[in-house]
Amino acid sequence: MGVAVRPRTPDDLPALLALLQRTHESDGYPVRASRVSAAWLAPDDELAAWVALDGDRPVGHGALHPAGGASLPLWREATGREADGLAVVSRLYTDRSAPGAGTALLEAAVAEARARGRAPVLEVLSSSPARGFYARRGWRRVGEVPQRWGDVPVVVDVLVAPDRGATLQA
Repeated sequence: MGVAVRPRTPDDLPALLALLQRTHESDGYPVRASRVSAAWLAPDDELAAWVALDGDRPVGHGALHPAGGASLPLWREATGREADGLAVVSRLYTDRSAPGAGTALLEAAVAEARARGRAPVLEVLSSSPARGFYARRGWRRVGEVPQRWGDVPVVVDVLVAPDRGATLQA
């Protein structure tokens, strides 16, 4: 049957929050437990969001957000675009039970960003195994930025999407 991706609806939030809680407990994402909330998962300024489904069971989530913060100068330099020409792939997580869910969500986010005339960009913790996921799909690291997420100091890798012609690897 495979993984299907569709726009997220408000009815999806309870299942996605339960999945996010499990992801936080197993993988430390999000870093702060207080972020396992509807306000964090679906903020008012969100550009778009998707749910990955295995049958009718949610197995992942991804979103696009406006660009800003400490990574913005690196994204601007790498893409030649201002904040309103960028879209941040964010809140991307899966339960790993459905192979291809993460790639499908990433592809949906990249396609939507480009359809809006925006360059897809993202941040990933420098210590995260997810770095390899993005690298295998051609995302290019353009620098790193120290940040504070609440009282937690972190370092994030700042990435830009591969060119349109690049092929994503599974």
